[in-house]
Amino acid sequence: MKKTPLIYVDHGSPMRILEDNLINDKLSILWKDLEKIDIKAILIVSAHWITNWIYITTSLNLETIHDFYGFSDELYDLNYPAKTSDFLIDQIKKLLPFVKEDSNYGLDHWAWTVLKKIFPKANIPVVQMSIDWNLDAKNYFEIWEKLSLLREKWVLIIWSWSIVHNLRDFSWDENIVFPWAKDFDEKIKKFILEKDFNSIINYEKIDDYKKSVPSFDHFVPLLYILWATFKDEKLTYFYENISNGSLTNNIIISK
Repeated sequence: MKKTPLIYVDHGSPMRILEDNLINDKLSILWKDLEKIDIKAILIVSAHWITNWIYITTSLNLETIHDFYGFSDELYDLNYPAKTSDFLIDQIKKLLPFVKEDSNYGLDHWAWTVLKKIFPKANIPVVQMSIDWNLDAKNYFEIWEKLSLLREKWVLIIWSWSIVHNLRDFSWDENIVFPWAKDFDEKIKKFILEKDFNSIINYEKIDDYKKSVPSFDHFVPLLYILWATFKDEKLTYFYENISNGSLTNNIIISK
C-alpha cells in the first residue's frame, strides 16, 4: 500500500532559517520531491510543546509563535500562515479518542521554521501535536503505532527536534564539533540504520549521554519515528551535520 514518507528534522538555532546553509538547501530539495505527492495534511510534533496530556491544535488559522528571545528583528517579522485540517483532526481523534483540543496554540518556532523551508507556500493544512511529559517509552510506542496509519491516508508526519541538544555547552563557533557529541550521534545513527529500538530506548547506557541529551523532551521524537515506520521500511540520512559544538543538524527520512 502506498504511504507518505516520515521526516525527522533536527531544528538547530532559530537563526538557521535566515542563513544560507546546506541543511536549508536540503530541505528545499525535499520540498521539490514532496510536491509530487498528493499530501492532504501535515501532522507536526516539536520539542517546544510539552503538556500534561496529548493536545492537538484546532484553531482555524494557526498563529506563528515567536517563542525565542534576543535574536534579530528580522526573525520576529517572519510568519507562516498555515490553516488547520478538519480532516486530520477527525482522523487523529478516531485513532486516539483521548486527545484534547487546544484552539489557542499555533505553531511554535520548532514547527514553523521547518515547515517554511519544506513547504514555503503554506498551502497544505497543518495540525501540531503536543508531547505528554507523563508518558513512558511503551506509551509512546503504542500511540505512534496507531498514528502511523495516517500515512496511508496521505498525511505527512514531521518531527522537529534534536538528537544532540546541549545549549549549556553551546559554542558560537558554528564549525566546532565536540567529540562527545560526535560520538553519541554516530552511535545513535548506527542504531537507527539497524532499527535497533532497544539500544535507542536505553540511550542512558551510552557514554556522555547526559551531555548529549540533558533533557528527554528533545530526544523522544527519535523514538516516534522508529515506531511509526513500517516493518519493511528503512530509515536513511538525507543530511547530517553537527554545528556549534553540541547541536545536531540531521534530516532522517523513511524509504
